[in-house]
Amino acid sequence: MVYLKFVHILLMFAAVSIFVGGELYLMGVERARDVPAIRRANAVGKRLDPVGGGAFILGVGFGIITAVVGPFDLTQGWLILAYILAALILGIGLGYWTPRAKRIEQAAAASPHDAPSAELAALLGRPVDRVMVAVDLLLWAGIIFVMVVKPLS
Repeated sequence: MVYLKFVHILLMFAAVSIFVGGELYLMGVERARDVPAIRRANAVGKRLDPVGGGAFILGVGFGIITAVVGPFDLTQGWLILAYILAALILGIGLGYWTPRAKRIEQAAAASPHDAPSAELAALLGRPVDRVMVAVDLLLWAGIIFVMVVKPLS
């Protein structure tokens, strides 16, 4: 069981690193308003997102397997809270970050090389993006807290 738990933690660490690190990096690149850099950063993000998504889904799967073969009851309060947080993270990723990345990718591709077009400029540095980064950070920190502290158990 300890190996399953290790793989679960490793995969989830990879997902957190790719997604949270990627969001923070892209926000920094976008702040510079350097169109070629935005294009390159989005191209890298486009390649890494499936890796992060796969790590997340496999990590959740290994977590469930670890719980089933280990001493955990899948209906414990802390696990139910973890399921909710994981669903929120997935929902925000697919419902907010993925469409946002596609819009920025399309606007950057259509933008002149030397300065952001009006369409691209309107997508960069929006307050809602900073709020969503903060929400994501809180959700990821929350799931880490729940997995370590195991409240409601």
